Amino acid sequence: MAVRGDLDAEGAGELRVCVSEALWAYRPGHIDLELSGVGFIDCSGCRTLVWIHQRARGCGGTMTVVRPSSLVLRLLRLLEFDRELTIRGLPEDTTPMSMEVNPGLN
Repeated sequence: MAVRGDLDAEGAGELRVCVSEALWAYRPGHIDLELSGVGFIDCSGCRTLVWIHQRARGCGGTMTVVRPSSLVLRLLRLLEFDRELTIRGLPEDTTPMSMEVNPGLN
């Protein structure tokens, strides 16, 4: 299943409906969520990915995040959701975020 555009509160709701229908029709099944086309994701979108993962497992299936955009991967790692989710096909730019705290104060 390819996801494109914004995965925010509105998009997350639409994705939940699509995934629920797919799980109902193909139980138990495996869901690949291809996220390279997601240009924006917020916490509701990330939480929806965990919800899908849990829902798939509850139906005897699995869920894999495939080719997440750098933005998606960065937020999943920041929230530590990458510890629970299976992620394949990492983007080229997976360098960790760097942050300078109190610049100029040594």
